[in-house]
Amino acid sequence: MGPMTRRKALMAGAGGMASLLLAACGGKSGAGGGGNSAAASGAEKLGTKVEAGPLLMANWADYVDPADYKRYTAKFGPKTKVEGYGSNDELIAKLSAGGSDYDIVVPSGGYIPEIVEKGLARPLDHALLPNLKNLQPKFTKNPWDPGNKHAVTKDYGITSFYYRKDVVPDPPTTLEGWWQLIPKLKGKSINFIEGSAETIPLALLALGLDASSTKDADYQQAMKLMNAAKPAISNINSTYIERLGRGDIDLGIGWNGDVARAATDAKKKGIDIGFFVPQDRGWYWTDEWLIPAAGKNPVAAHAWINYMLDPKVAGGEQTWVGYNIPVQGALDYVPAAVAKNPMTDIPDDVLDKYSSGINTPELTAIQSKYYSLFRS
Repeated sequence: MGPMTRRKALMAGAGGMASLLLAACGGKSGAGGGGNSAAASGAEKLGTKVEAGPLLMANWADYVDPADYKRYTAKFGPKTKVEGYGSNDELIAKLSAGGSDYDIVVPSGGYIPEIVEKGLARPLDHALLPNLKNLQPKFTKNPWDPGNKHAVTKDYGITSFYYRKDVVPDPPTTLEGWWQLIPKLKGKSINFIEGSAETIPLALLALGLDASSTKDADYQQAMKLMNAAKPAISNINSTYIERLGRGDIDLGIGWNGDVARAATDAKKKGIDIGFFVPQDRGWYWTDEWLIPAAGKNPVAAHAWINYMLDPKVAGGEQTWVGYNIPVQGALDYVPAAVAKNPMTDIPDDVLDKYSSGINTPELTAIQSKYYSLFRS
């Protein structure tokens, strides 16, 4: 079988790759589609009374419009309490440790099977999600969770290199070129985001290798690129929007919606930020709303997800976070400058070439092994 890109996987529905994935995870493939179908079978049927809360959320930094926390509280009652994390690995470690009774978390799509397999996710009760009908159909067929049994796509984007245009006036045109440029810029402020699945795929793709490879030989090649760049990297931190917006970062790896927001702030200071959108191959992802099994406020958590699926709310969120949100009707509430931003408005024929990953135990183990060597 040839490599499965994320876009192809999204269109594959519950067949093919999805069936293989779920068989590997000990689950069963089901029909795609939202609504109150068999997709929600096995879910605990909850009441309709929203708990008093507070609603405890673990989320990426700066990843929800703060005004929506207040609007949710005004509409449903529970106050929200938000804790951050820097990588999917860190989030899963927190859930596995059982130290926090999170009601809502936001893992990336490829990590959903691992979370479900470990018994850390609560099946969704679709009766509490009437707005699930607004989710774009292809996002009801994600191969890591066909039929939205455990998760609902929050938004999606790409991971790549960003830069100050005055620092990099002649930007490379390939991923490999960016990796080769970094050692030459030692002494500049260079920030990478955290996580093995954020950095390693870009090195593998730069070399024309499978971004989800489990071959040591491929990782050894990728490590040559990464280790050559390592002495020039100033910081590894997934919280970078404000620093980039102030002009305090010269170059880095980041997520396109974050960079788009920071670029708007930087522009007000006379600083131009660029973002590299690969045209041949790249890394594409979704983030997902998921309700942990240990959460104490599952009805309130469903109310949050349903609220986020309202087109007007989703449009406001896309305007604030900068990422594309797959809710039908949301674009009616998004300014054209945001909806058509070239950093985030990636054409389908480009995204079709991008890869994604589903974190199997084998993939997680080999990525963690080499990322630990990179960070040491």
